[in-house]
This record gives sequence, C-alpha cells and structure tokens, in this order.
Amino acid sequence: MALRWTDTHVHLDRYEPDQRARMLAEGASAGVHQLVAVSTSMESSRRTIALTEPVLKAVGVHPLQAHALDVPVLAGIARAEGVVAIGEIGFDGNGPGRSVQGVAFEQQAAIARDLGLSVVLHIDGPNAWQAFEGAAFMLDGLRVIRHYFTGDDEQLGFHAAHGHFISFGRPLLRDAGLQRLAQACPAELLLIETDTYPIPGRTTEPKDLAGVAQVMARQRAVPLEALSALLEDNTRRAFNLAPEMERPTE
Repeated sequence: MALRWTDTHVHLDRYEPDQRARMLAEGASAGVHQLVAVSTSMESSRRTIALTEPVLKAVGVHPLQAHALDVPVLAGIARAEGVVAIGEIGFDGNGPGRSVQGVAFEQQAAIARDLGLSVVLHIDGPNAWQAFEGAAFMLDGLRVIRHYFTGDDEQLGFHAAHGHFISFGRPLLRDAGLQRLAQACPAELLLIETDTYPIPGRTTEPKDLAGVAQVMARQRAVPLEALSALLEDNTRRAFNLAPEMERPTE
C-alpha cells in the first residue's frame, strides 16, 4: 500500500509559481498527494482562490488582521470553487483587542455555518485560549480543525469533547509533551500539517510532512500504512470531502 498524506495547512499563496511547482512536486515524491492552501487576510484569500494548482482552499482573516475583515467580500470569496473551509481564524495574544478579534471570529464562523464549510482554528499567544473559551460556542455544530496544536491536556480535552479535529505539525518532532498528547488524542480526530510559510531561516515545506507522520506512528505504535489510511479518512470528514472533491497534487 502506497503511503498517502494530506498536508492540512500550507500558505501556498505566499510563494511564487515556480516555488509552488517545486514544493508540490517534492511533496508528491514524499507521498503528499493533497494539501489545503490556507489564507490569512482578505488579500491572501483573494490570492488563494486564484491559485491554479489542484489544491483544496481555505479563505479567511487571521486574528492578527481581524480589524481588516470585510464580511460581504469574504462571504463572496468563500463561494469560489475548491473552498472547503474558513480559516485561519481565531484568537492571538499579539493581535488587536479581544473584542475586535471576537467580532471577526463570530462573523467568520457565521459564514462557515451559512455555507456549510469547516473552520480552521488558530489559537496562539497570551490569553488567547481564554478568549477562545468565551467564544467557542460560536462553533457549535461546525467541523473544526485546531491547526498546529501546541496546547496542553486541558485544551486537548476540550477539543476532543467537542469533536474538534486536532492537527499536529513539526513541533511534534522535538516536543516530548506534544508527543504524549498525540498519543492520547482520539484516533478519529488526528490530522497532520506543516504550516508551510516563508519565514526567514525556516525551510518547512510539504515534503516534511512524512517526518511528522513517522513520529506520530511511532508514538501511537501503529504501522505507517495504518496511520496513512486513518489520516486520509479523518481529512475527508474534517473537510467534508466527497471523493470527487479530493485534489491530488501529483
């Protein structure tokens, strides 16, 4: 059985066409047959829906950009072909005031609900979790993916109790605490990602997803083939994908 992985969080719009082509080709060689291109702002969302590569798409405004949300425009963008989620949205301790982030969160959750889309959730920084706890009810009934999970037992338990998918990234390779949580996470909620983004000094790309999968398989004591099948099923459910909506990068 060939190993097949989905990178559930890549900021593909931040790269030039030749860079994207190379990353997708190298990712495919490492078994990454599908990825989700995730947005961070209004302009990022426009770039994401304009991507011509065969990828799944998430559009939305990151909490650091919450003040710049244009609800009617985003609602229109979210109807574009290939869009499967609103994101990334949420709370960030380094962003604008909690009220500003809260309004943007509520409005984007409403778009997801109206259009039947999943939500890609960002939580990071001082007091971001507390802000999220006060607004989490806005996600009731939605499919939610907690992106780049670096939380603790309390957060894992909250997400698991609410049926939120939990996506682990490259910190899993070096963080023993996260490895323990990845082992404890309910199997049906597991996802993996790279959070590929062009930051100086950082070279993370979709091809690195295989390393995340290897650590997860080792921690959970399951064969890579079984983990691959599990994660593919989880991805389909997390993003509500019919077989014809899957978009291979090969």
